[in-house]
Amino acid sequence: MRDNKCIIFLFSVFCLLSVSAIASEDKLKTADEYLRTKNYVKAKEVYRDIFLAAPKGISGEKALFGMGKADYYLKNYYEARQNIKRFISVSQIPEYRDEAYLMLGYISIHFQKFKEAEQYFEAVGESLKEKASIGKAEVALKTGDMARAEYFLAALSKRTIETDPRALYTRSMVYSSKGMHREAVNTINRILDSTLKEQDIRVEKARIFFNARKLKEAERLCRSIIDSSTSSIEKINAKRVLLQIYEVDGNVDEALKLAIELLPYELGDDFKLKIVSLYDKKGDLNNVMKYLSYLSNKKYRSAEIEKRLKSMIASKDPRVVEYMQKFSLYLDADAPFIVDASRYLIANGKKIEGKQLLMKALKGAVRGEASLYIAELLIKEGKYVEAEKVLKPLTIDTRYLYRASYMVADIMERQGKYVAAIEYLLRIVKTATDYRIAAKLGDLYYKTKDRQNAVKYYIMASNKGDGLSSVKAADCLYVSGDYTKAKTYYKRALDFNIKDPKSLQWVQYQYGKLTKSNDYLKKAVTGGGEIAEAAATILGDK
Repeated sequence: MRDNKCIIFLFSVFCLLSVSAIASEDKLKTADEYLRTKNYVKAKEVYRDIFLAAPKGISGEKALFGMGKADYYLKNYYEARQNIKRFISVSQIPEYRDEAYLMLGYISIHFQKFKEAEQYFEAVGESLKEKASIGKAEVALKTGDMARAEYFLAALSKRTIETDPRALYTRSMVYSSKGMHREAVNTINRILDSTLKEQDIRVEKARIFFNARKLKEAERLCRSIIDSSTSSIEKINAKRVLLQIYEVDGNVDEALKLAIELLPYELGDDFKLKIVSLYDKKGDLNNVMKYLSYLSNKKYRSAEIEKRLKSMIASKDPRVVEYMQKFSLYLDADAPFIVDASRYLIANGKKIEGKQLLMKALKGAVRGEASLYIAELLIKEGKYVEAEKVLKPLTIDTRYLYRASYMVADIMERQGKYVAAIEYLLRIVKTATDYRIAAKLGDLYYKTKDRQNAVKYYIMASNKGDGLSSVKAADCLYVSGDYTKAKTYYKRALDFNIKDPKSLQWVQYQYGKLTKSNDYLKKAVTGGGEIAEAAATILGDK
């Protein structure tokens, strides 16, 4: 009796399982029919129900593959990849695996993972070998290897190369890349619009039209995709082609509008520079600077902002101070211009911003130049101790030795420490090419009433090209009664084309008097004042 009950129970379970299996098979047939008739949303729903009811076993594996395939055609590539990869990891159905690898290859192309795509195409078995070769040709095309793309296409049968839509598309792209635009357009036009949409290559057709400079046709196709596509990625790619069309067509406003829409989807600086270029064409400097400030390459960002700020300064643009305030902080700490920008801001009353820029410069390669300017500011404020503290380290650096030493000597002179200032400058005067060191020594010796050394260093400065030191040397020589040498240095001062009118008038008077030259005395008269009167008296006596 007990055995009979057991047999009845097992039979009932078998019947239930059989009924369940039959129901699953029926549902699979329904889902497969939805897939065949391209009702991908409904197909996905039914496959999902089957998988949730029986995630393990043949029905579950088929449903999992069906979900991946439906998502693939719905262009839900992330979900498709996930389900197809799960299917491959558990599947015992070899006839589905080739198609699964093929779809994974195309999904990888979509994500621009070309090495991964080629590996998936390599895994495709004999049943879909030709389709895998088309995929490999497309990978080669995407990576710029035309010879390899043509190699894979050449291996296809004549029927495949003439009828397979993916083969036709790849061949048209090869033509387009080689500049054979008529052939490219004729080939892509052989693919039905519905097939282009299903294969997700409508944007590529627009790109082929663009390359052939069929701009109106390309624009219409792009707009059609943007208006009708359910795929956000396809819309974005259509907008990318449309942007190129507007750029070539010179439609800057529409190009800008699209470029700003696309910016969140574009990595790297090249796209931001495209926006900068478009704003440059519009003459919109504010937005040019704004988008330059978004660049991640700090060196390039700094160089481009510097170029435009320099141009504004050169053209005396009234907005230059405003733009310096807004954008100079994007200058690189290593850029020499950062100190010039700081100087410009401070000179135009923006001390806080200028000093902030100086603090940044102190962290970069131009810290020495920044320190010199900080010392200069401190000297102007009468903060001599702080300035000297900044300058002392620079006097042992060969790059700043002469300028720093000159400034230290200037501080000492302001404090009346003439001897100390002289000692400081004597260390460097012989090797200095800058006449200011010798000129400063001449002034310091003159203040200590050492006229002999004053003349010596004025002459040294004169020999290095300083007109004012030539005047001072001549005056000292004149006072000492050495008129011959005095004439020499007055003449040298004239030759140096002195810019200060009073100094020039004085030299004309002295040289004219010593050489008895009416011409120079007459020039002195035109300057007016006491010197003119003295020159006129001499001319009158003559």
